[in-house]
Amino acid sequence: MSNNLENELHATEVRQVVAADTGVFEKSVLEPPAEDTQPQAQTKPQDDNAPIDGGTQAWLQVVASFMLYFNHLGLLNSFGAFQSFYETDLLRTSSPSAISWIGSIQIFCLMSVGAIIGPLYDAGYCRALLAAGTLLVTLGFMFTSISTTYWQVLLAQGICLGLGTCCLSIPSIAILPMYFKKKRARAMGLATVGSGLGSTLYPIMFQNLRPRVGFGWTVRIMGFLAFVMCCFALLLIRPRTPAKKPAWQENGFSIRWFWDASAMKEKTFLLYSIAIFFNNLSFFNPPYYLESYATSHGMQGSALAAYLLPILNASSLPGRIIPSFIADVVGSLDTYIVVCALSSTSVFYWISVTNEAGNLAFAVLYGFWSGSVVSLGSVVLASITPDMSRLGTRLGMVAILKGIGSLIGPPISGAILRSTGKYIGIQLFSACGIMLTSLLSMVLRLVIARALFKVVRDDDEAYVNANQHKTKAAISAQVVEEEGKN
Repeated sequence: MSNNLENELHATEVRQVVAADTGVFEKSVLEPPAEDTQPQAQTKPQDDNAPIDGGTQAWLQVVASFMLYFNHLGLLNSFGAFQSFYETDLLRTSSPSAISWIGSIQIFCLMSVGAIIGPLYDAGYCRALLAAGTLLVTLGFMFTSISTTYWQVLLAQGICLGLGTCCLSIPSIAILPMYFKKKRARAMGLATVGSGLGSTLYPIMFQNLRPRVGFGWTVRIMGFLAFVMCCFALLLIRPRTPAKKPAWQENGFSIRWFWDASAMKEKTFLLYSIAIFFNNLSFFNPPYYLESYATSHGMQGSALAAYLLPILNASSLPGRIIPSFIADVVGSLDTYIVVCALSSTSVFYWISVTNEAGNLAFAVLYGFWSGSVVSLGSVVLASITPDMSRLGTRLGMVAILKGIGSLIGPPISGAILRSTGKYIGIQLFSACGIMLTSLLSMVLRLVIARALFKVVRDDDEAYVNANQHKTKAAISAQVVEEEGKN
């Protein structure tokens, strides 16, 4: 092989490393061909399961994921409308902190049960999970519509709906990285628009239908809508499974299905998991207390206060799309660091709000940047996962921490409000938690940059050593040849 060919091979490998977004970096080994007569270019076997980054089927998966996002995060982010109604009507004898536990348990079920749902998705049970999720979400709505006491609402809306949304959540996230790589951020960003649209339309439906048809029928109509959309997603979704079973599935069912031990040895995964915990600890507090804060800070008696949550969720729609397109160009992790910092900054701004315009501005700002946080979080995890056949499992492992953070965050805020009578404690708690997510993500970026530098340096050293070895071999051959002539 000529030196020019070796230079080209080396440059190509370095470019591939540099082009990696935020992933796990593996050291490449330059191996010269055994014979000079070997063809310079050798075609690698095509991977039938490699991401195709386009086509009708791939974009239909985005549509299916959109429908599912509409009915898991879209539903859960709508709980603020139920919180206000329960405080003043159906559950008025319960404290705001107790009522917030319903929403927290919803989110906890969505997140933490992912530790079981994720491995089942990886094992090939995608469609079964969606069928179970559709059934549980529909039943949760129907049982909530006939509930009259706190414990009935907790079981129906908190647990049944929460478990159903978990069955929908993991497939909606894990399906797209199998179809997209270069366009992964934009595809996942477009899919997460479903949660923004759902969390906008569901509260509007609840606010407008309830005075006309009552609480029971309003919730039933929401349940019928969720049922139809989930069934449509079930028809569209086409999970891609490897032709050969991964090593962790070869021996049949095992506890290894539910835990990827190699993840615990990766600094990147550990840093990401801790960052996501602090994000979920803080993320849901502003939407939960947005309306009640506004009615005591400049929007007393204003009908617009009831629409702050839909405005916040509507603002998340461009927030899920625009940064996702930017992330495909500059990198998902770099974009994630910035949007987390700006999301935290918007919560710090919330502290100064005392009038209607300020409340509206905060709803728009936090909606936009928090939407970006949602759309990019899973993209970052996919980019640091070396084995995509275990993406669902890792989503489930991270979901445990997300569930714990989401479970205790709103009640902690409720306790702060009850003990102080002021919202500044909630605001500082949320702003600092999200800022900590940004700082930990920055540490993750430094760890990845250091790994990238080491790979490039080691490749350079290997290349230099290989050339030195060839040069010495060539000189020795020349000496032998000259001695033979003499």
